[in-house]
Amino acid sequence: MRSKRFRRPQSGLSLIEAMVAVFILAAGLLGLAALQGRSLAYAESSFYRSIAADLAADLADRIRANRPPFFGLTDDTPPLLAPGLAATPNLSTCTVTAGAVTGCPAAFNVQSDMTLWNTAVRAQLLNGRWTLTATSSGYQYIYTLTIFWLDDRSGKEGSYTTVIE
Repeated sequence: MRSKRFRRPQSGLSLIEAMVAVFILAAGLLGLAALQGRSLAYAESSFYRSIAADLAADLADRIRANRPPFFGLTDDTPPLLAPGLAATPNLSTCTVTAGAVTGCPAAFNVQSDMTLWNTAVRAQLLNGRWTLTATSSGYQYIYTLTIFWLDDRSGKEGSYTTVIE
């Protein structure tokens, strides 16, 4: 008589099931890696944008402090002064106290402010450049400032625009 062999239920995984599980896991990990790379790029872009916003606020404060002489500027040209201001001011009224320059004609403040601000833009932003345009609204100028930089992760140019009233 033949002996009956009892069939035991299958236990464990087949090779195909294991390969499918590994493939799904690998696809998920690759997706997470891509997500991490994108989040780093967006974080750096956001960082540059916040620097540009801080620089724009700084220039807005400088313009408000010395409003009359600002007229129209670009990043590589001397400032155009509002009508009636001398291009070469008399600096004999200037005093330097604790590193602060005070008592100077407004045109001098514009030139020194723009020199300092331009240096900050170029030092803090990769390939930083800017444009500042003025339009007259009757008794005052309204300025449109656009700051440009190169976003080194994406290779694209970023920009930030603000209106200063």
